[in-house]
Amino acid sequence: MAGAHWVVVLFCLGPGHVHGAPQDQVSEKVASCIGSVTQQKTPAVVRIRSVDRHGELNGTGFYMDPSGLVCTVAELVEGCGDVSVVMDGKSVPAKTVAVDTRSGVAFLRVEGTNNSSCFLTPGTRTNAALLTPVIGIGIPKDQKATGVLGMVSGNATHEGERFFCVPQIEATIPMSEGEAGAPILDLSGSLLGMVITGNTQSGICRFLPAGAIAKLHKDFIRYGRFQQAWVGTVVEEAAVPQGNSRTRIVSVEPESPAEKAGLRPGDIILGIGSNSICNPEDVLGASFYLTAGESVNLTLLRSGNLKKVSIRCGEYPDPATQVTGADQPPIVGQVNP
Repeated sequence: MAGAHWVVVLFCLGPGHVHGAPQDQVSEKVASCIGSVTQQKTPAVVRIRSVDRHGELNGTGFYMDPSGLVCTVAELVEGCGDVSVVMDGKSVPAKTVAVDTRSGVAFLRVEGTNNSSCFLTPGTRTNAALLTPVIGIGIPKDQKATGVLGMVSGNATHEGERFFCVPQIEATIPMSEGEAGAPILDLSGSLLGMVITGNTQSGICRFLPAGAIAKLHKDFIRYGRFQQAWVGTVVEEAAVPQGNSRTRIVSVEPESPAEKAGLRPGDIILGIGSNSICNPEDVLGASFYLTAGESVNLTLLRSGNLKKVSIRCGEYPDPATQVTGADQPPIVGQVNP
């Protein structure tokens, strides 16, 4: 993908005029909007450099808060011992403090003085309507930050047989080397998400919604680590829907929060908290936003009868989430001490 650049995509509804305005005036307004948002938000965007056994890696990231916390993609820094943030031509050492391989998000802490006074704080939005205009600010390798316009083209819940932990949003913004981790903004400059992957052939990138990043940020600020919730059920797609859902519980893990709450194989899940559940992949998206230690209400169908069950989520019992030694790379869901 080297050598490709962000592509500006402009929209018009017909020749000469758009909603009664001359086309050149609309183009000027679009260009002005892109320029204004880019100018205001670029100070929060940084180049990420890391070194692994194969050589140097380059990507994009952005400051999230005044503490020097930077958000980027996990694959750029995971397992790398030499990570730095480049801003205004200056390279500053950074420490990887948390990695979530489910979402592909990594948090870095910039060492020393944080020169950024601009931050992109993630909001709670988890989706964007089709054809929503979006602005991406990426840093192609060996180039400066560039802001361009694209539009939301859809959503993706999986790639092949691999399902995403939350639905990712697709947008018409091709990528080149160094632009993974770029923030995606709406026309007001609010953060919509972060680029996870993309390519020049399809002209499409996928980005993780800001709500997912906000959940991880909230966990990290409150607990110093990511608090992945554990319920303890395995679900499958039922052949015949019941109550608009095909999500059937296959098994319940022993001593799990689900077992303690009385969930049983054969139960049909209709809702998790405020989220309606229609298919098994909906469980992934709803569960991602749960936090260990909190309670959530489940709506079920059991033998045709409607039931509501409260479950107190546990902490994921995965040996890989144990805190590692100070010289080891961080493990998913934990902070490098």
